[in-house]
Amino acid sequence: LKTLKFKGERDNQMSDQMASKPMGMLLQDPTLRDDQGEYLHTDYDFALDQDFLVATGSSKYMVRDEDENGAHMFSSLDWADPGTGLAFQDFNQQPLERPLRDNPHFHQVNVFAVVAHTHRNFEKALGRELLQRNGTPLVIRPHAFEGANAYSTFDSWTHDASLNFGYFDSPFRPETVWMCLSHDVVAHELGHSIWDALRPLFAFSSDIDTPALNESFGDLTALFSALEHPALVERLYKESGGDMSRPTFASRLAEEFGIGVYGAGTPYLRSALEGPPYDPFFPKEEHDRSTIWTAAIYDILRQVVATRVPYETRADNFEEFKQAVATATSLIRTMVIRALQYTAPTGITMPLMARLIYESDQRLYPDDPSTRDIAKRVFEQRNLWDQNIVLDAPGMGHAFEDFQAAGPAARVKMVVDHADALRIPLSLGPRILRPQLITARRQIDDGRTLTERYLHFAYELVETSTDFFGNSVGVSIYKGGTLVLDEDFNDVALVTDPPALAEDLQGDAPALQALTRATDRFHTANDRAIQAIQSGRVKFDSDTLYEGSAFRLIKADGTGPARLVKRRCNIVEHMRAINQRAQLYQFSIAKRLGRD
Repeated sequence: LKTLKFKGERDNQMSDQMASKPMGMLLQDPTLRDDQGEYLHTDYDFALDQDFLVATGSSKYMVRDEDENGAHMFSSLDWADPGTGLAFQDFNQQPLERPLRDNPHFHQVNVFAVVAHTHRNFEKALGRELLQRNGTPLVIRPHAFEGANAYSTFDSWTHDASLNFGYFDSPFRPETVWMCLSHDVVAHELGHSIWDALRPLFAFSSDIDTPALNESFGDLTALFSALEHPALVERLYKESGGDMSRPTFASRLAEEFGIGVYGAGTPYLRSALEGPPYDPFFPKEEHDRSTIWTAAIYDILRQVVATRVPYETRADNFEEFKQAVATATSLIRTMVIRALQYTAPTGITMPLMARLIYESDQRLYPDDPSTRDIAKRVFEQRNLWDQNIVLDAPGMGHAFEDFQAAGPAARVKMVVDHADALRIPLSLGPRILRPQLITARRQIDDGRTLTERYLHFAYELVETSTDFFGNSVGVSIYKGGTLVLDEDFNDVALVTDPPALAEDLQGDAPALQALTRATDRFHTANDRAIQAIQSGRVKFDSDTLYEGSAFRLIKADGTGPARLVKRRCNIVEHMRAINQRAQLYQFSIAKRLGRD
């Protein structure tokens, strides 16, 4: 207790003396160097007046240098000690027995700094803090296992989320490849963790677009994190001459990892350049399908930059190009993240996400439509725009003014009392899950503050099916919506899963019509899996792989209905699928050029 008291006094003294603590991080990975051969790096200023450091963690992130089984790996520094330097030069100038890239203390600081920096910018765009589901810090394991992989995971028993990074020796590289030193890999896996924290029920969505958007969000998180650093924008400029339609590091993902596994020349592309137009059913595999959305967002980013710096003037004006990229990155990242807050808590389609990007930006910048108009044109060109989706508010927002003061049961009753307006099909006997009301406040560049409230509601339906043996099997389906309100509880939009179309509202049961359409879409998208189950080749049992789709069928402990659960992704699966898409794209280009 005396030790803890002394440590607390020391931490208070440290907070009084320092407003922030610089923490060194690589901007890409050890393969990316400047003209002098130095690592491209920067220092992230961790704000001590907003958070704290204890050992190797804070209120939101905790680095544990242990393997997947909890066994200790490497010692750690005490980051809370005012005398412990964590800046890049502190590590680079130390007389080390091993080089900087193999220093486990730097690994710990680097992965923490990338996570904290990326997460902070996400919260800024979101307009509020975002914690893990149980409110505890995100666990980060820089040396979780020996192997060429990395993954994020969520423990359903402890409700702990973690990021886990491997390491491996490569026949193509002289040094060990540490996944925790790849800015791309760390940011990508953090993107998955943020997605799960913001929308945990998305893991059970029955729409094939939802897991694909999750994969795309990981790539976009890495892309946005990279493009806000001036040194990387300068590198992009040198590689492309300012032409963002050309392949550069910005359209590649984790180069060191790709070279370490397959050697030089492997086109591990981020898929930012070659995504196909939107199709409701193809491709089905979620990584491959993610390229649809990633390419669309990158195209918007590229066109926004082009409107600010015409291509013909870029060769002689790097500073203007750098500012345009920084501004466009901030704008597009904010549009994507704000739209996520509008989504229903249970699932999302790409056309609905496109509409929400437009609608949320219209609320933020009502007098400046330039960026969202570019986004709309790109979405239309890529078959992602559906004007028939209805987002009109039902006009009953004031019914929820006392929501926060009400008890849990009263909150559910408020939702049930307005079920028709919220498009909840009470006739199907839904189980209403715990509704939430969240408030976000955003500081806008022109000095305004925009306050919005989001009423998130969800419900469970059990759909009964019959397997090959004639057994009746229940499957839990989760649906819901978000009612968007302004500061005065005037509702401005209603977003539902499944999305409602104009034709639905003309009938007597719009919620049932939307559900019927969503069910038909699910059966069409997962026809191979359904046929396999019906033929007896795949049975309803514990942890059944739902072949031909992005889902697994889970039956917990033999009780209650089964659930559709998104397959857990790792960086190897993701990059293998993206690489296949890149090769297909390159083949199609070569074939077209040959024909022309």
